[in-house]
Amino acid sequence: MEKYMVNYDETKDLPLLEREDFARNSAKILIGKGSIVSPGCLFRATFQPGGFHATHIHTQCDEFVYIISGQGLKAVGDEVYELRAGSAYYLPKGVPHWMLNTHPTEPIQVVGFYPDSPDFDGTGYEYLGPIPENIMKEIKK
Repeated sequence: MEKYMVNYDETKDLPLLEREDFARNSAKILIGKGSIVSPGCLFRATFQPGGFHATHIHTQCDEFVYIISGQGLKAVGDEVYELRAGSAYYLPKGVPHWMLNTHPTEPIQVVGFYPDSPDFDGTGYEYLGPIPENIMKEIKK
């Protein structure tokens, strides 16, 4: 790793545990804490089929997300969007959001950025609850 450049293959997976609010996912910090020192955090995450990040907010910073590949659903506030490659999302601090991979075999690849936190811990993460039941019932049909 260099002072201003890092390669994805040279970074380590974060030790993510399966939890009620986050499952079947992996992530790496490319720029930020544990990598190139920065006031922000650039990360890449993979959501395996059925993987999700349940409803939550960040009280301390905004989040920007770009979808490299995959498909699923992404909610921001009261709006639910079809997630697909090439989509970008702005998630203002304090606005509830969630994400779900609905594809049976393909993962979702995401690049995200927290401009005001060098890692996930500094975002003011607060879990609000599961993905709405009506959404989960609809995708199981």
